[in-house]
Amino acid sequence: MCKECLQLQLLEARVLELERCLGTLWSIRKAESVAESTYRDVATLQTQTSQAGMGDEVQQCLAPFEEDESDLVTSAEELKSSLLHDKQDLNIIVTNVINGVAEGSDLVSTLMFPPMFNATVSDSQELQPEQVDHFQEEEGEQLHVTVEETLSLDLTLTASSSDIGIVNVLDTPEQLVIGHEQATARLGGNDNLCTCSPEDDAFHDLQKTHIKVLNESCVYVTDPTAKKFANLWIVNSNAYPLNHKASRHMGMDQNVMSIHPLSFTEILTPTHGDGKPHRTIVTKGMAGIGKTVYVEKLIHDWAAGSTLSEFDFIFLFSFCKLNMLSERSLSLVQLLQHYYPHMENCEKILISKSVKSLYIFDGLDESIQGLDFENQLACFDENELISLGSLLTNLIRGNLHSSASVWITTRPAAVGQIPLCYIDRLTEIKGFCEQQKKEFFHKKYENRHLAEKMIAIVNKEQSLSPLCDMPIFCCVLSVILEDALESFQYCGLGDYMPVAITSVFTKFLVYVFSHQQQKCEYLTHKKQTIDVLLQSKQKAIISLGKLAFDLLRGQTQTFYEKDLKLYNVDTSLAESGFCKEIVVGNASPSNKAFCFVDRSLQEYFAALYVFLSLNNNKNNPLNTVANSKTLRKHEKSTYSQVCKQAYKEAIKSSCGHFDLFLRFLCGLGTKQNQQMLKGLMTSCEINRDDITKIIQIFKKKLQEDIPPEKCITILQCLSELEDYSLVKETRKFVAAGTVTSRTLMPAEYSALAFVLQMSYGDMETLDLSQHKISSVGLQRLVPVLHLFTSLKMIGSNLGDSGVKILSQMMASPDCKLQNLELEKNDLTHKCCETLAFILSSSRMLSNLNLSNNSLGDRGIRILSNALKSAQCRVQKLNLSNNNLSTGSWEEIVSVLITNQTLRELNVSNNRMGETGLRTLSSALKDPRCKLEKLGLNNTCTLDFGMMGSYQEETGMEILSDVLKDPRCKLKSLELAKNCLTQKNYEEIASAMRVNCSLTHLDLSSNVIQDSGINVISMALMDTSCSIQSLVLTETKLTPTCCEKLASVLVTNQTLRELDLSLNKLGDSAICVLSTALKEPSCKLETLGLKQTSLTDACCEKLITALSTSQTMARLDLSENLFTDSSIKNFCSLILTCTNLECLMLEQNQFTTNGQMAIKKLSMKKPGVRIVIERG
Repeated sequence: MCKECLQLQLLEARVLELERCLGTLWSIRKAESVAESTYRDVATLQTQTSQAGMGDEVQQCLAPFEEDESDLVTSAEELKSSLLHDKQDLNIIVTNVINGVAEGSDLVSTLMFPPMFNATVSDSQELQPEQVDHFQEEEGEQLHVTVEETLSLDLTLTASSSDIGIVNVLDTPEQLVIGHEQATARLGGNDNLCTCSPEDDAFHDLQKTHIKVLNESCVYVTDPTAKKFANLWIVNSNAYPLNHKASRHMGMDQNVMSIHPLSFTEILTPTHGDGKPHRTIVTKGMAGIGKTVYVEKLIHDWAAGSTLSEFDFIFLFSFCKLNMLSERSLSLVQLLQHYYPHMENCEKILISKSVKSLYIFDGLDESIQGLDFENQLACFDENELISLGSLLTNLIRGNLHSSASVWITTRPAAVGQIPLCYIDRLTEIKGFCEQQKKEFFHKKYENRHLAEKMIAIVNKEQSLSPLCDMPIFCCVLSVILEDALESFQYCGLGDYMPVAITSVFTKFLVYVFSHQQQKCEYLTHKKQTIDVLLQSKQKAIISLGKLAFDLLRGQTQTFYEKDLKLYNVDTSLAESGFCKEIVVGNASPSNKAFCFVDRSLQEYFAALYVFLSLNNNKNNPLNTVANSKTLRKHEKSTYSQVCKQAYKEAIKSSCGHFDLFLRFLCGLGTKQNQQMLKGLMTSCEINRDDITKIIQIFKKKLQEDIPPEKCITILQCLSELEDYSLVKETRKFVAAGTVTSRTLMPAEYSALAFVLQMSYGDMETLDLSQHKISSVGLQRLVPVLHLFTSLKMIGSNLGDSGVKILSQMMASPDCKLQNLELEKNDLTHKCCETLAFILSSSRMLSNLNLSNNSLGDRGIRILSNALKSAQCRVQKLNLSNNNLSTGSWEEIVSVLITNQTLRELNVSNNRMGETGLRTLSSALKDPRCKLEKLGLNNTCTLDFGMMGSYQEETGMEILSDVLKDPRCKLKSLELAKNCLTQKNYEEIASAMRVNCSLTHLDLSSNVIQDSGINVISMALMDTSCSIQSLVLTETKLTPTCCEKLASVLVTNQTLRELDLSLNKLGDSAICVLSTALKEPSCKLETLGLKQTSLTDACCEKLITALSTSQTMARLDLSENLFTDSSIKNFCSLILTCTNLECLMLEQNQFTTNGQMAIKKLSMKKPGVRIVIERG
């Protein structure tokens, strides 16, 4: 026999030997799978029998299993031991076979005299894969010769030899790896199959072609849309990465959901330390959450070279398209070539160790065949023809193309088709978080104002916000809002925001079904209109609506798989983006629990069911036995009757669970929504007269005594019915500013609340000052008041009863109110209990203005207890002019020492007296007192005068002593209208030189004159003085005083604000000040010269000085005698003063032309606020 024939026979014999080894290995793997299954059954039985509280019937069922439990465990252990013994033998067989193939000279001896096998063979006898590689390098030349000689005879191996590979038998059969490329290299396969390298030109050409084809297949993501891609919230479904060893015994519910979000590229990022890609990654997410778009975005970025550079090829398959191949047998090679014809030589990629591939299978839940891991045979040949299901399971297991990675997307319900032992990483797409919702709208619309407006609508409309977690819903909503906002501009509704949400939900319903239909069209090549599509789904939609309606009446949201069967609802319909699977307690896995994606969607389907029942069958599901008796014989329900009945249900409901239902029911009656739902309706549309009737009914209800939140619901229903008459009327008087000058009807108050709630813009300040609001009106406004951060009701005639109504609003956990101004509202001590409740319960309120009321000493005693509470967060408190006498100061002092948040207190215009002042002074010296600003304006009395003569010292001396104390933390002191004398100013000046914390001093409305200003000026020029703001309005200053003030401006380096308003200074005084203002050493930023008798004569000099100033930012020259002659100078100031922010010029003697000239100039300087007319 020739040498070539002998070698061929030896190779064929070796093939048969390996085939027998592989057959043994598959038997072991199958047996071990049975053993592992037995383990799981035993463990399950043990767990179930240990549970407490199980019924007698369950225990009886478990009894036979308990008797056989020990036998099962023993059998499983014996089988496991036997398998381990056999695996050791097999490992030695395979190793020796490999050695025999690699050692060309010893082939005959290896075949003729195989070694004896036993279970005690040492590890040193086994040849590991890395040893094989090393050995091959040493014997490569000899092996190469053998292969060349074999090929020269034009002989080929049998087809069965393609199954040969290097077998690494590891600890568990799940980790079995068949290395086809290693086997081919060692047995001398075709060289062309092993030369696929990323460095080849042909390889790069193939890559370019593949990238082009792949990009064309991505229909959702194109270059423009990729830039507008918004991230989603993605998390790991398991806190710890799954591994093959542990995952068999670890349930999904035992893992903690990760709270750390992942970027879409991190889904495929390795989590273990070796940096190797995961074999199988599964990403789940409910319908419409963005799985397909994410897949295509990742492919788009990979094609652009910005991510996943570790993969040379990505193959995308849609299960929807794979369904067309479900009846065929095909190989992995044929699958690739079927969808990617340019991959005609894909065998090179499949066997190459250096080429990395990623298979993406999108939409496992859409597979009509499913994955069966229990009954599929193992396949290790990429050319073998097998069923599609078998091909996919072998690819996931790693039997086929073992070096590749597999990424599968699916809805949650289909995840269970893949055993956990084959999933290396499980992630979940949760949808948009709050920040990502904003990102979506900003990326979709370049118009920032439009995007912000849509975001405001979503935030204010509670029924929309939860559903905007779903990208598909955001897409539908954005289109509808864009059209609505544009139409509202034409209707004169301006910045009013639409609240007709029924059309949003209806379009969402249509969009979900049409999106599913697009996938079906690919398979059937038949297009259906929306009407035909909805008609085919009519029974299913009505059945789901009936389920939603019954759940709504029962005030529950959870239902089970058995309920779906009871209502004839297909599970696939429930999981189409309308419902989601949830975990309820210890519910049985066999009885899945569901709920609608959001309560609003449940109420929409319930309303749709009632509407279609009325329209198609003239049946009213709202009718109870009692209600049906009131209908005459043969009398059919009308749309207005159904809406009226639904309104009664909503009024009766204290939790508001019928409010949205009523809104949807009203909205479904409009022509727009009926047009979209034509395929579900069997009769003509609702009569317009019936709609007009229900509108009149609702408007009449607004005049009745009903809860304010129900008034808002009625106005929302009117919007759904496209009636905006009340809203338009209310917007007119709000825009005209006449809300404070007219008496409103209850319905108008409700409309006002509705307009305020749905108006675009910030919800910061609501000013209802001077409007004499009734208690009914205030009650109607309560639902919207908590949305504002500041509420001004100065002179609103609230009375004590109004404070009680406000307290209801303040008690809401959603209340955002920080500033509450109730000045001049006839409040007495009777409301102080309510005020105390507000102070102690509100964690947001920081500023409370109770000035110009009549709280008295009795009211202060009640308030002090709340102010001393640790829950009180008030920082500013105004109690001026509240009839406080000497008896109140002990309570106030106790508050100052106890309260740790109060920083500003105004007790002006109250009787203080010597006792009160001394008491207050003791608190200001106490280190526990945190007060920084104190208002003592006009606290003089007929007996003393605030700073009148005392027996031993003046009142100002007492206060001066406080200011000089280092424990005093006052930064601001107001002493206006206190009849100060020359001696008092000396005491103030003395304190100014010592106190380092006082930065603001108000001495307005006192008589200072020349003598007083001399003393104050000397103190200001002292380097130790820290005053930054000085108010000297209406202090009888003369032109002579300005000489001293000019010296202060040049010398003082801390003074930033000076107000000299309401003093008859005249032009000469201002000329003196101008000389100082232009000096570089002057640091003044704000100057008040309102009503100081200035004329055009001083204008040029003043403007020249200010134009050179590097610090002047705010200037008040209002109520003076400037004319058009000074316009040129003012224009020069506006253009040349670099830091100017505000210029007040109102109530001067400018003509209309002069005012227009300055207004035009203000357009060139948008950063400067110019006031030339009284607002």
